[in-house]
Amino acid sequence: MKQYLMLRGNSNLRIACECPKICPICNNNISPINEFEKANIDINLVSILFTCPACGKSFLTHYNYEKYKVESYKEHSYYSLTLLESFPVKPKEAIFEECIHNLSPTFCNIYNQAVASETYGLDQLSGIGYRKAIEFLIKDFCIYKHPNDEEKIKSTLLGQVIITYIDETSKIRTLAKVSVWLGNDETHYIKKFDDKDINDLKRFIRATVSYITYELVSDEAEDLLNT
Repeated sequence: MKQYLMLRGNSNLRIACECPKICPICNNNISPINEFEKANIDINLVSILFTCPACGKSFLTHYNYEKYKVESYKEHSYYSLTLLESFPVKPKEAIFEECIHNLSPTFCNIYNQAVASETYGLDQLSGIGYRKAIEFLIKDFCIYKHPNDEEKIKSTLLGQVIITYIDETSKIRTLAKVSVWLGNDETHYIKKFDDKDINDLKRFIRATVSYITYELVSDEAEDLLNT
């Protein structure tokens, strides 16, 4: 939603801006309430305080304006603003099925810490977090399948765990191997897969989670049939 405003306390500055569509605190889709705006002309910055109608909390949004970017509205000229950032920001946590939480609560915790670091712009750290998360998920899954080898699985390198404990025809094995490869790229000086990035890593991890969820739910169904 675009707003056309006359800045309070500055009758000479009219602005046109796109309001944030998602609350940075509760992550709901919103039409925020404009509470107050202020311009710092020296650095071409406009700050607007909004309130979220969903959670009731206020957040500040910064805009950049440039004097040559002007648009007309109802016979007046308005500076067209570019949205820069809103804060405070609360990361939107990834939601996992209960069976994944029960299988590997540490995976869920680490994954969402990686999500938080990515949200805060710590892009050099988030990939490392996702790589650690997939290690806990795969090892906990293999321990679930082979409980007698728990200590051996914990101490064995992840690549070898995948080869030893996950069937070679399983989609989980394929997805886990690729997730680990891309995760390793996030920790090494030189990347092996230049055409892949952290979004691909997350995509493969989510697919791995989906197949493990399918496996866990199938085991639950078999248990019910056998009771």
